[in-house]
Amino acid sequence: MRRAFLVAFLAAAVGGAGLAAAHEGHEHKIMGKVLAVDEKQIEVETTDGKKVTGLLSEGTKYLRGKAPATRTDVKVGERVVIVVVEEQKKQNVKQVLLGAAAPEAHQH
Repeated sequence: MRRAFLVAFLAAAVGGAGLAAAHEGHEHKIMGKVLAVDEKQIEVETTDGKKVTGLLSEGTKYLRGKAPATRTDVKVGERVVIVVVEEQKKQNVKQVLLGAAAPEAHQH
């Protein structure tokens, strides 16, 4: 069920695929799997196998579901949606959207 929710969340957040060819000054949503992340950038493999590198900044916002998150919450292998704006031929990341955290299992 968690997987179905995550897929539905990501599909709704993206609304369209194949947006790696961004236009200058416009926001684009890119869905994919995190290949690498550090203080300066995030690399994502899109659903169609393309690699996109986005530049992170102090202004980049991170959300897990609707809750605030941080860069350190982003893990390699995790599926994400990144919202980018192309400026001067660079993909600047405005938001990193992570799937909602799975509910904790009840211990008996």
